[in-house]
Amino acid sequence: MGRIYLIIFLLFMSVGNSFSQDRQFFSGFFPEAAITKKLKNDQKIIFKIEHQDIFYNNSADESKEWQFTHYRTDLMSFFDVKLKPSKSIAFGVFHRIQEGANSNRVIQQFASVNRLRGMKLAHRLRTDQTFTKGESMEVRFRYRIATEIPLSGSTLDPGEHYLVLSNEPIFSFQGGEFEIENRLVFSLGKLINSSQKLEWSIDYRTDKFIQEGFRTRLWAKVGYFYSF
Repeated sequence: MGRIYLIIFLLFMSVGNSFSQDRQFFSGFFPEAAITKKLKNDQKIIFKIEHQDIFYNNSADESKEWQFTHYRTDLMSFFDVKLKPSKSIAFGVFHRIQEGANSNRVIQQFASVNRLRGMKLAHRLRTDQTFTKGESMEVRFRYRIATEIPLSGSTLDPGEHYLVLSNEPIFSFQGGEFEIENRLVFSLGKLINSSQKLEWSIDYRTDKFIQEGFRTRLWAKVGYFYSF
């Protein structure tokens, strides 16, 4: 597994170097954690926290390009209901802490999972509405497709590693303006036991395809997930 960790590190560095000259590029550390509480009747509640710190910002003053700056912290909660063994709907609330003005969001989600020859293919449709003081409401439409592949055999057992590759285009409308964002994530995960897993990821985001100032963001992520 040491080779896989090395490949992920080298990939992160090469992507960062490729875009470090972009006027709108920044990179940093992105830890996240989620706790899932299972309820009766195939229902569950999910609590999640995400935190982002910027280490490098090429659009800042040259003397401050390398830095350690808090970017944002997101707190969210979801109520998830399983419709069928492979399909579910969820409703969520979200609070973002960031410089300038904090924001709140409500989320609606539909998800489905298919299993194909040892590979898990997941689809997620999500809409959300974001409210920030002094700004128009932002409405977004999102679709994420993700595949999970065990690295040892056709099934994932405790103590084994797996790969996840996902892509999510996001279409937003705010104040009469339209914008597109894309999120591409490559993850190496480990199923610690039936209730815990750990993931290390490279999260590459691009946005402002329509409006002026095309931007790229590269995050080194680590995530812990607990379910009971």
